[in-house]
Amino acid sequence: MNPQTTISSINDIVKYYQDINPDKDLYVGLELERSGVYLDSLEPVQYEGDKGYLAVFKKLVEECGWEIEKGDGDNISVLKRGETRITTEGDGRPELSGSPMENLHDLAREFRLHDNELIEIGNLFNIRWIPLGFQPLHEHGKIPYCPSNRYKLVSEYFSNEFTHMHMLQTNGVAINVSYTDEKNAMLKAQAIFRLLPILGAMCASSPFQNGKRSPYLNMRRSVNVTFAEERTRMPLEFLDEDYSLQDWIGHCIDLPVIIIVREDGNDLTPKNLTFRQWMEQGFEGVSPTIYDFDQHIKTIWSDIRLRQGYLEYRIFDSLPTPLSMAVAALTKGLCMSSVSWSAIATLTKDWTVEEIIDCDRRSWETGLQTMMRGKSLLYYAQELLVIANEALHNLKHIDASGNDESVYLAPLKEQIFIKEKSPSAELVELWDGEWNKDTRRVVDWCK
Repeated sequence: MNPQTTISSINDIVKYYQDINPDKDLYVGLELERSGVYLDSLEPVQYEGDKGYLAVFKKLVEECGWEIEKGDGDNISVLKRGETRITTEGDGRPELSGSPMENLHDLAREFRLHDNELIEIGNLFNIRWIPLGFQPLHEHGKIPYCPSNRYKLVSEYFSNEFTHMHMLQTNGVAINVSYTDEKNAMLKAQAIFRLLPILGAMCASSPFQNGKRSPYLNMRRSVNVTFAEERTRMPLEFLDEDYSLQDWIGHCIDLPVIIIVREDGNDLTPKNLTFRQWMEQGFEGVSPTIYDFDQHIKTIWSDIRLRQGYLEYRIFDSLPTPLSMAVAALTKGLCMSSVSWSAIATLTKDWTVEEIIDCDRRSWETGLQTMMRGKSLLYYAQELLVIANEALHNLKHIDASGNDESVYLAPLKEQIFIKEKSPSAELVELWDGEWNKDTRRVVDWCK
């Protein structure tokens, strides 16, 4: 089915998602957001100006072989190079959307290339990149939006302080994992959902807000759930044994449509119109397509997001490059093996959706010390690393140096087995101790 094909029922969408990966390819992708500050003043980078994000994008085009895929006049919103994209977030900061790769060695190489380019060009403009889950230095009022109709419409739709914080200050690592068929998709989605509080706590990196300690070790997750809870929570039936792709898509189409994207830029903003109603009734003479449904999905900010041919795991805070690759390795090790699924089921036996959500929310404050069924999340985090390490080792994807993919877990193993704390807890300890609450030390740590 062509993405531009008009759809009139949920069955059209379900069939498209069931047929999206006929070759049964398995791959992993990585997306990463990070804010920028000027190293001399520590002021936030803005989109415009001769040293802003737009200037960075132009340098990427001029010197690094990137091409402009989407822009409006002098503004740039999407760059492309092969299958890789760099898109703009609310304030214009870059988000890498990497190519889907069959093994982590190729993913790591692409990621390092992008990382080195961004660091070099950042140095040219005196920009230091901040790969933390929440922009730690400035309130959202000091960070202007980039010129984007999409972000303008979304901010007006929700119109609350947490919306601005979500779009201007939060940064995440998203790991994308393909699925081969409907059963495979649901197994992978449910396995990772069971681990939600563990994964969120072990990879948290957002303990600061406006140059001070925030109330949370995971400020990003607290903001992302608060600003639009209806569009961020997973269905309470998600772990039911018979929960299907049709049930999941049904949950999505019963949510209101925020934006109807038009090619001419005159996007429509319906009021109180669900996607199901749009399919059944139309809107101002326009009927939805598969492309429109995917645009609708992009305004559902749940921890696990259903995309065309892959699942997008959005649980993780943004992290420095070695830890970001460790997150990709952890996710692959937990997702790509039926042995891992079985181990996860044993580890989380009988956990309910309500318990998982409650534990997750408690973990925003207490991190890996949060208790679940009489054990700390640190205990579960260590168990997950063992499971993932074994799965990656057994896949036997070897690089030129003889390393299998488990090599990328090393930074996270150090964090969880040796330090026994998340990046957030480590940052707080340094902040309260030798850093003497100096914000510049936070910026230096990010290097």
